[in-house]
Amino acid sequence: MRIAVFSDVHGNPFVCETVLKEIEKAGPFDAMVAAGDSLFGGSDPARCAELLMDSGAQVLSGNTEEYIRAPQLTPPDERHARKWDRLQPIAYWIRAQLSPEQLAWVDDMPFEARFSPTTNPQDDLLVVHANPRDNLLFIYPDLVDQVTVFGEISQPDDDPDLHAYFEGVTARMVAFGHLHWSSVRRWNGYTLVNVAACSGSIYNGLERARFTVFTWTGSSWALERHAVKYDTKLEAAALRASTHPDKETWAKTYDAGDEVR
Repeated sequence: MRIAVFSDVHGNPFVCETVLKEIEKAGPFDAMVAAGDSLFGGSDPARCAELLMDSGAQVLSGNTEEYIRAPQLTPPDERHARKWDRLQPIAYWIRAQLSPEQLAWVDDMPFEARFSPTTNPQDDLLVVHANPRDNLLFIYPDLVDQVTVFGEISQPDDDPDLHAYFEGVTARMVAFGHLHWSSVRRWNGYTLVNVAACSGSIYNGLERARFTVFTWTGSSWALERHAVKYDTKLEAAALRASTHPDKETWAKTYDAGDEVR
């Protein structure tokens, strides 16, 4: 069994086209999963929806798909609620870009995808957007990377929220995105794989379309990490030419390239 997982396309059609082409080259695969945040933020959410719908990928709901479905509702977490005056207009704008068929597709996106190479549920690969409980709260990288990236340990191994995420979760291999940082964390018998963001992967290389391949070897899952360069300036220009309500803020992110962090 061979599964390709990517995440956080964020409405960027250039990165979406790149990652889908590279996954096709790396195939064949038994399944392909886009782990949420596929449409929000970039220049052309409708084109990304078209590409993903045509690709045959299983596309999961992320926190920003929740915003698109219900832009009248303020997010429950403080991190996103304090940005809502800037995020909400984008959610309404995206709804105006999508066709009725694409909006129905967003409405029907599942929370998770699960792959079972054996009858033992511990061998399953579980794919979610942020964590196995909700689409909002982060799974951080291992303790060394937390200090390297954020300057402190934000989520120690005994963090009660982290334990709550995995209560009752049988799958020992868990793939996700949300936090834009490529990492593998071994924790409490689980392997926690952040496949990183395709678009806006500011911590370890903005100019990279990222995906991870999970291959069942007969006894465990083997990982292959892929990072493919693409031209971020195309997305910056497309944003500035669009009617995106916060286009300059997002375009500046792509201007920065690999030097953003």
